[in-house]
Amino acid sequence: MPRSDDRFATRRRVLRPETTVEHVDEFAQGFQWPMVSVIERDRGAGTDGEVVWQADGHAHGKRVLKTGSLHYVMDAMFGIGYIYFTGDPKGVAETLDATADEALRPWTVEELCQSFDQAPDSRTRGQAVLRLGLAAPGTFDQHVFKRIGAALADEDARVRYASVFAATSTRYEAFLPNLREIADRDAEDFLRERAMAALRAMDGVRV
Repeated sequence: MPRSDDRFATRRRVLRPETTVEHVDEFAQGFQWPMVSVIERDRGAGTDGEVVWQADGHAHGKRVLKTGSLHYVMDAMFGIGYIYFTGDPKGVAETLDATADEALRPWTVEELCQSFDQAPDSRTRGQAVLRLGLAAPGTFDQHVFKRIGAALADEDARVRYASVFAATSTRYEAFLPNLREIADRDAEDFLRERAMAALRAMDGVRV
């Protein structure tokens, strides 16, 4: 689990469907990082699956990761896998993040934007927007905002549903008006309820 001394967290890197937790474990074992925590995914309870490897003491040149962890998460609702690092100092954690990028080849934001733009059907569009929401940079990104904003207004309720989760994942305050519009006016009861829950979750967000 994350520890109080892990002072920095990298952004989430969304893994391609063919990249599994076994691949992430192989990457971690290459550095001899021990697996220290496993939480099983429980969709019914809304519990994300998570595996954590401890990377304390990892050296990069003259810099040493005083405390740090590699996290693999599979989100509870949709089963999308992603990774991120926590650690101190920040620079070493970021270096490890770049190393994981090279080894595991997660989706880039640009690829996910293109996947959304080229989606041939609603199902593919919904999957793309979910991944894009999880992969969004921590600071506002206009390309991400444009795609998720379009999905929030999609004619297919399933895409709108996915996009509510995506917008919540970004924690961009710019989505609050879109979510309020769905909460107040969407034709589907379940979507109005989901948007209200998203607004509660994002209350007080600062980007």
